Amino acid sequence: MTMNRFRWLPGAIALVLSSAVALPTFAQPAQEPTPSTQQRPNRMKNRLNLTDAQKAQLRQIRESTRTQIEGVLTQEQKAQYDAAKQQRQKPREIWRSLNLTAEQRSQIQAIQQSAKQQMEGVLTPDQLQQMQQRRQSRPQARPNAG
Repeated sequence: MTMNRFRWLPGAIALVLSSAVALPTFAQPAQEPTPSTQQRPNRMKNRLNLTDAQKAQLRQIRESTRTQIEGVLTQEQKAQYDAAKQQRQKPREIWRSLNLTAEQRSQIQAIQQSAKQQMEGVLTPDQLQQMQQRRQSRPQARPNAG
């Protein structure tokens, strides 16, 4: 029952971490970004025609959100996250492997919801509509319960 109750959480976390206006990866040793990690945010910025001011606001929200989420994780979880990221594991797999407590999940969910609202507040109504249409047109990948 508890597993089903939080079944959506990894997907929500993955969405926030991997969407175009999502959180950047946690601090890692300097490495060359891959083309896909460089192109994804730029494609969304180009599609939505974000202004420089909007880009700066979204960057600030992402940085603040990342810092808040880092504050929820234990040192061990942060180290585990960094190691998994260096091994290029998928975000959903990384978050599952952290064995977050119910309290951590709740805190992260609240942080992400706040960030989403802040980010949506930066967008114009047209940009918000475009983003929502793109989200709805994406195939929904949900893990099987079990």
